[in-house]
Order: sequence, then structure tokens, then C-alpha cells
Amino acid sequence: MPPYESGRRLCLLMEAGDTRFSVEATSVMEVAAPGPDETSLRGVLEVKDLSVLLGGEPEQTPGMVVVFDVSPTLAVRVRSIVEVTDVAPAPHFLLPTGLGDTLAALSRSAVLHKERLYLEINAEALPHEPGTVRPPPQLPVRLAELTPERSLVFESQGRLFGLPLSWVSQVVMRGPAFSALPGKSGAVAGVMPHGQALWPLYSAPALLGGASRAEDFLVLAEVEGRSLGLCASRVLGVHPRFEPAGEPGEFIAPGVPGPVLFLDLRRMFS
Repeated sequence: MPPYESGRRLCLLMEAGDTRFSVEATSVMEVAAPGPDETSLRGVLEVKDLSVLLGGEPEQTPGMVVVFDVSPTLAVRVRSIVEVTDVAPAPHFLLPTGLGDTLAALSRSAVLHKERLYLEINAEALPHEPGTVRPPPQLPVRLAELTPERSLVFESQGRLFGLPLSWVSQVVMRGPAFSALPGKSGAVAGVMPHGQALWPLYSAPALLGGASRAEDFLVLAEVEGRSLGLCASRVLGVHPRFEPAGEPGEFIAPGVPGPVLFLDLRRMFS
């Protein structure tokens, strides 16, 4: 997480969709309000939603227009402009692996400014048309086969999940530094700095093929040397004495209100 050693580094900080972005000020030609029709800048440049270009939903209008100094010139609508600031002294983080090849080409790092995380984007790598941003591939689903020992039980999207206590690093609240990823990010709900690194935060139901959703709690885990988090709506605590519940990967334990599903993260992320 080294800061830049010398000099200033002016960046434009902005919000598009549910994601915050940072871009080098030298890559920006103009920031302006869109024209009366909200689809062009002075009737000359077509304005495209940055969130749509990155695989997300249409931006609420009118928003603000950022014109990038790329070839051909690209004018995008963003939700809001935060500020132009020198980010050289701010903490910088490399993005973790596994977020998808498209995002890796667009952004390799993030900056933490005023307790908010901004993905640093390369203006030259921005797509000019929607449809080119793809989520990371779906991980193979692997369920626990052996009866787990003491484990942390948590709930996500109405379903109970378990994680062996030996894997659990910490349970934290999702703070303001959490950042969603642009577009469809598969099972990854977002990223958040913790310690000296960015942690990818997964949605357990999305690992099973459901929807990815950020929730209030994050269960941070260390699995085979990999740091990752799992989103949770509530944490039920540590429970021992699990027994098979009859369905693959599901186990029951005294004091737990229902079957608990255990994903074999070791095999899924190997």
C-alpha cells in the first residue's frame, strides 16, 4: 500500500451507478452538465452512461458529463462528481485477483480517500459501447462432505451457512470504505480494505448461482492462504456438535434453528 513517493497526482473522483471511481485529471477534457435533451453535450457529443458501458443499469438523469481525452473522444454520464484532489498521499491498494478479466484491464488498483474507496480506472481502457464487460466465471459449487467441527453460523438472504472456525479471521460491519464493483460482478458483492489489503467480498447465495447482494456484516476468512469475505445479514455465533441433515452439504446442530449449508471453499477456490 505504498503512497506515491513524490509529486502531486490530481484525480477526478466521481460516482457512477453504485461504484466510486478515480481517474487521472490529465485524462479528462471537460466536466459539464448535459444538454437540454440529456443525451448529448452541446448537441455535438453523444453522452453514454458510464454505468451501462460497464455492464450496469442506466444512470439517473441528468447527472454530470465527463469527457475523456481518448480516441475517439468519449463523453459519459456519471451520477455525481465528488471532487478533484491530490491522491498521492492517500492509501493505495492493488485489486485482488478473481474479479474478472474485464475489470483487470480497466482497473488494477483503488485509492482510499476520506474513508471512501475509489476504483482507479484507465480511461484508455473504457469501452465505447455496452456489452463488452463480462463478469468473472462462475466458480464450481463444492459442498462439505465431512461433518464440520466448531463453526461460525451466519445467515445470508434468508439461508443459514457455516464456516469452520479455523478459517474465520474476523467478523466486521460493512463500513463506508466498501465499494461495489461496476456491472455484473458474478458472486462478488464488492471489495473493502482491511488491514493492508483489499478483500473480495462474496455473496454465498451467489456462489450457488443466486443473486449477489451486499449485506450489513462481513465474515472475513483465510482459506488456503487466500483472504476473502462472505456477506451476512446476521451472525448466529459459534456452534459445535454438527450432524448430517440428510441433504448434501447440510448439517444441524443444537441451538441452531435450521439446517446449515457448508460450502467447501477450499476446493472451490483451489
